[in-house]
Amino acid sequence: MTRRLPDYRRADDSNYFEYSLEYGEVNSSAQKPAILLIGGAEGGTEGEDAATEWFLKQANYGDYLVLRCGSLGGQAGWVADNYGDLIHSAAELSINSRDAANNPEVVQYIKDADALFIAGGDQNKYEDYWEGTATESAINYLVNHKKVPVAGTSAGMAILGDYYYAPSRRGLLSSEILDDPFHENTQDILRSDFLQIPFLKNVITDTHLDRYNDDHPETRYGRIFGLMARIIQDSNQPVYGIGLDEGAFVAIDDKGMAKVFGNASEQGQDAYFLQTNGAPPEQIESGEPLIWDNNGQAVKVYKIQGTPEGSGLFDLNNWLIASGGTWEYWFTTGGYSGFQQESI
Repeated sequence: MTRRLPDYRRADDSNYFEYSLEYGEVNSSAQKPAILLIGGAEGGTEGEDAATEWFLKQANYGDYLVLRCGSLGGQAGWVADNYGDLIHSAAELSINSRDAANNPEVVQYIKDADALFIAGGDQNKYEDYWEGTATESAINYLVNHKKVPVAGTSAGMAILGDYYYAPSRRGLLSSEILDDPFHENTQDILRSDFLQIPFLKNVITDTHLDRYNDDHPETRYGRIFGLMARIIQDSNQPVYGIGLDEGAFVAIDDKGMAKVFGNASEQGQDAYFLQTNGAPPEQIESGEPLIWDNNGQAVKVYKIQGTPEGSGLFDLNNWLIASGGTWEYWFTTGGYSGFQQESI
């Protein structure tokens, strides 16, 4: 029988909040390390159901914890209501200050989790409130020492990469970075000083790649390409990227093998695995359009369309072994208007 703890509890001068649902005793054993990357706007689809079930099974009937900033959401309650037979408990914490992120009770609550889900929102707040705190250390402890499964959607996925884009102002458009790689909105490309996630070394992640509506006049394919151009220019070393359409889920097992969940719709719900192809941009200067062509082979990309069964395979150990998808090249002969994605 389900027991509901007090639905709303506040502590540390209202800086964090907890929402918890607990179930009867379930004997859980060791979890399996795993990563679930979510492109955002997942919204009750077959792909979401299959990916969530895959993720929770890695937690082996353990305690499921959602972290976020801002007000509480409904993720923990949704998991408890729909997947109660796969978990022992579900809880949610909203950590909204650095004081709260260093609160010993908060830190212990994180360390006790058997599965971690980082919600969407604003990755800049995650960086501002959590980076360099005991919460950051607790998350890294969960992932790298306790080795529990970790998931992130939208902003929560963005901060899982070794490189991450955490804008302190309006987010970057594809046209802005491709027409000026040093546009003022590119100031917050960060690296390696936050979360340390296996198999995502030298990787930048981006979400909502296919989102296009009145509020979002451009897709983000050119944005992740431009971010990789800036990173290779600044770091002078190989760079990788994982970009997801909305409704796409990349499930990475403990061996670094990735498959993609989604709904197999005619458009969207695709995952893109990007890697630089050896040559840096031919032109990358402030105020000038990016030229990164390399004979039409600047960035090599493997595209997998997600299905409810989980499709494709991509080996994140070597970025070479792949199946179930198609290879592409992305390049620009000059800024946003010259950006192209061509099948090989």
